[in-house]
Amino acid sequence: MFYTVPEKDFGLKILNSLRCGILSIDRENKITAINEIAIRILELENLDYVGADVREVLKNQEFFLQLLNGAYQMKNLPSRAEMEIRVREGASRTVGYTISFIKGEDGEIAGISIFFKDLTLVEQLNEQEKLKDRLAALGQMAAGLAHEIRNPLAAIELTASLIKRKLIDHPNHTTQLESIQSEVRKLNKIVTDCLEFVRPVKISQEKVNLVSLLDESILIALSTVDKKEIRLKKNFLSTPPVPVDYNQMKQVVVNILVNALQALSEHGSIEISCGPSSCYHRNASYGNKKSTDMNLGRQISLSSYAWIKVADNGQGIPEDLLSKIFYPFFTTKEKGSGIGLAIAQKIVESHHGSMDVESEPGVGTTFTIKLPL
Repeated sequence: MFYTVPEKDFGLKILNSLRCGILSIDRENKITAINEIAIRILELENLDYVGADVREVLKNQEFFLQLLNGAYQMKNLPSRAEMEIRVREGASRTVGYTISFIKGEDGEIAGISIFFKDLTLVEQLNEQEKLKDRLAALGQMAAGLAHEIRNPLAAIELTASLIKRKLIDHPNHTTQLESIQSEVRKLNKIVTDCLEFVRPVKISQEKVNLVSLLDESILIALSTVDKKEIRLKKNFLSTPPVPVDYNQMKQVVVNILVNALQALSEHGSIEISCGPSSCYHRNASYGNKKSTDMNLGRQISLSSYAWIKVADNGQGIPEDLLSKIFYPFFTTKEKGSGIGLAIAQKIVESHHGSMDVESEPGVGTTFTIKLPL
């Protein structure tokens, strides 16, 4: 709705159909026109502001008012410029705008109109692209550093091994050399993990039966962790074949299952399920858990997808750690590298999917993977 004229005015119907905010004022700083999009962007109450003093209506938008007041003294009015405005709860919003003079019948300037559009999402996407570029550069640097570190590590381990042979009759010295070799192997494992994380994910998709993939993943995970009393429940719904890289997605599921098994007591239980989007229920299997969407701020829209859930009733993850579990090299385990979940998330994202985790200490944890069909 446009607030100044009847709807029968075809010209203003056109203005009202534009996808940008429109605000106009006269020489007395009175609002002469404002549309709904302008009200929405500026987060004003949904009132009729025509005739109101713009300085009172926009009293919290100091820069916006300065812009309008200063426009009368400008020879070249801003066109396709940008500014930041403050909205509720202290947040900011990026706005693109163009200012024009409104002339009266005598040709004199009678007021000002400003056309503006919310560019916040565009700015966020630009920042994400810049972040991707920076991460790619960081990955190349890390790969180069890893290569340079590996060579001297190999030389240290070889030298320690040769010295150990010569000192075979001196067990005290050989024990110290074995300690050096052990630490070198640990360092080499860290370097290998670093390389694994920064290496670009290359997927080879094929139509995969999720039940077969999950069954194989369960067998591998159970053979890795020795816990005989664990109760495992399967709930596999009929799901269309999913286009994924079989081995990489298996790696993701195995990693999540191994983490779940390690988090359980001797008599814990795990439920693994899958199904199509039409049968998806967000509620986790074990209690009301805290949830976080682990997609680095990225919103993923999956209209038709398959989902996989792995829910355990283990010790759960504290809320202050929940947002960190996908960080590379972050781990709460004594012997964990902290790289498994980071790589798992990277693989899921390379399939244009999403990963979500819900957890509550003492109740359990649920991982949910969604993959587009």
